[in-house]
Amino acid sequence: MTTARNRTEACPIEEFMDMIGGRWKVFILWELIQNPRRSSELRKSIPPITQKVFTEQIRDLEDNGLVKRTIYPTVPPRVEYEATPLGRSLREILKSMCHWSSENMEKVRECRRRTQVELANRGTL
Repeated sequence: MTTARNRTEACPIEEFMDMIGGRWKVFILWELIQNPRRSSELRKSIPPITQKVFTEQIRDLEDNGLVKRTIYPTVPPRVEYEATPLGRSLREILKSMCHWSSENMEKVRECRRRTQVELANRGTL
């Protein structure tokens, strides 16, 4: 008897994308792969992000074992984040994604422009 597999089992990339998806997770992870950062330093090193969204994204990364949070017992408490070995293992993947984007985004933009022109010519825009 065979058992039904869920979509994640059929395609592990789906779970991977859930793990690093989200508008800011890749930015946060990339910065932490470079160096551990205090929370305020980290927020300044990425594009503008609200505290609420930053907290949600960093906690997701932490829950998935990609980021470690250390709280130092000082007054006021100092919080530092760093990529875990699991998080650092994504370095080459993220570099490859950056390279692909650098090589191909102009082609993607041209396709988008072409589609917009075609839609405008058909009067569907």
